[in-house]
Amino acid sequence: MSISPPVASNRLIDTEIKHLCSKTSNFENCYKVLNSDPRTRNMDARGLAEVSIDLASKKANKTHSLINSFVNKTHDSRLKNIYKSCYSHYNDAIRDPKVIKNYLKSGAFKNIPIQVKDASEEIIKCKKVFGRATSDGAHIKNKNQEIKFLISIVEVTSSNLSRN
Repeated sequence: MSISPPVASNRLIDTEIKHLCSKTSNFENCYKVLNSDPRTRNMDARGLAEVSIDLASKKANKTHSLINSFVNKTHDSRLKNIYKSCYSHYNDAIRDPKVIKNYLKSGAFKNIPIQVKDASEEIIKCKKVFGRATSDGAHIKNKNQEIKFLISIVEVTSSNLSRN
């Protein structure tokens, strides 16, 4: 089912946002996250996809900075290498939302799923690098889960566009 904008307006109605969120692993969290951004109230389907990209990008950038701080403050060479590897994966993961946004703006919706998958894979690679290596790793693992969830929202909101 694709979302059809209301006849009088291109704005999405609450029911349509709920329908999109029902396609994620956590309906309530998706609905809460999307509605946390005040832009959501006045967005069409493309705008909602852009909001979801912005939210994922913001969280990925914060986590990227956090990992970098661990790289800089860690003196243990083994841990430093783990952090550097994860940081490298995040370099790619933060690039993907930018590419997705460009595809969104140009109307190249069919290319978005590839970048969504790439972003998700980079987060998974970071998670695998950490394993159970550090107490900071548990914190990063939680951040990774949050970002993976936000990426899943990007996937749902953008897949709706490629069907139209």
